[in-house]
Amino acid sequence: MTTIVDIFLIALAIYLILGVFYSIYFYAKGGIQIDKRVKGAPWHFKLIIFPGVVLFWSILVKKRMKKS
Repeated sequence: MTTIVDIFLIALAIYLILGVFYSIYFYAKGGIQIDKRVKGAPWHFKLIIFPGVVLFWSILVKKRMKKS
């Protein structure tokens, strides 16, 4: 029997997995479209912003769509 906590944890896991996949795209192309200064950023900068990109990927998608 699935409880509310189980459903919440599954939804959270799916959200975070989508965030990890979006971060790969973000580092390859998406970040440059939002902010031109990201191009050529060192790896340690990308490592620092990784948790934020994973958590706020849905906001970054909306922001990128506005820029297109």
